[in-house]
Amino acid sequence: MNITKLSYLKWAPIAAGLAIAVLLSMSSSKATNQPAASDTAAPGVDTSREERVIGKYHDDLFAYQTEIWTLKKRQGVRIADLDPLDRKSEDLKNRLSEVQNAVREIITKFKAANEFDGLDAALLARVTDPGRRAFYQESSFKEDLEYAASNLLSHKEEISLPLEGLRKRVALNAAPYGDGAAAFVTAAYHPPTAAFGVGLGCRIAKVRAKLIDKNGGSISGNAATCTAISCACQNKTPCAPYECPGASTQ
Repeated sequence: MNITKLSYLKWAPIAAGLAIAVLLSMSSSKATNQPAASDTAAPGVDTSREERVIGKYHDDLFAYQTEIWTLKKRQGVRIADLDPLDRKSEDLKNRLSEVQNAVREIITKFKAANEFDGLDAALLARVTDPGRRAFYQESSFKEDLEYAASNLLSHKEEISLPLEGLRKRVALNAAPYGDGAAAFVTAAYHPPTAAFGVGLGCRIAKVRAKLIDKNGGSISGNAATCTAISCACQNKTPCAPYECPGASTQ
């Protein structure tokens, strides 16, 4: 009995020490596996849904403009080839109100959180890259939002301008074949300027870029997003030198 008691007294501290060590190890492992807190974490205002609405629209607008540029280079363009682009143009016009409403909601959220008046200072405090800072300082984030919330729909007709120019060129150079059902452009049309840098696209691009940074993201690591934003603003590149489709067209 005494031997058993002595044995227990001998091993009890060791067992207790091992138990504590295991608990400490588990706690350390759990802490290590937690996501590291970012020093650029976004503030409490959640505008992620609005950012997605604006981003999707801007990507679709850029893709539409790229298709027009591609078609302008092509030989033998038919009038019927323009019909899909016409449908996309109308879709973009109809959806523009969604973007304007998203911007209004952004303003409402920032004002409710008392962050609206300090947006520009808060944004620049987050961005250290000289190129992006210079791009963002070309205009006020607060004023960009206010303008977009009130005036985006007034730019709606800009969406179809490049397509209308191409349609007129196709009609001018088209010749009927057979029963006249098909018409082709005999030579590719090279516009004097690219379809990018349109006011509407750049207005949306600036809001999108600044909102991404404000929400804790960055356009620097996304080539597609950076290209769309840069080309919309006449290749005033905020992150890296991407070539815009049609930029060298003369």
